[in-house]
Amino acid sequence: MVTLEEKTKLIHRLNRIQGQVEAIKRSILEEEKDCEKAILLLKAANQAMKKFGEAYIQEYMASCFQEKKNQASIESDIKKAIKAAFSL
Repeated sequence: MVTLEEKTKLIHRLNRIQGQVEAIKRSILEEEKDCEKAILLLKAANQAMKKFGEAYIQEYMASCFQEKKNQASIESDIKKAIKAAFSL
């Protein structure tokens, strides 16, 4: 089971990503465009999403293993998680 602390960490990551997306929105609305800044903002948001996805999947897999005792069910869940991760 995912602990409250782990959930809080995941939510904190999402909040940071949301802030990065808001910064990208603001850069779109600016009259003077700073191309380097826009690229850095996009790169940071992309990396943050990748890191969040990794952390989220790790938490899901940990809880999956703890909650399920059936080996076939665990194997099916792992295959689904891998397929979902690589079809993004």
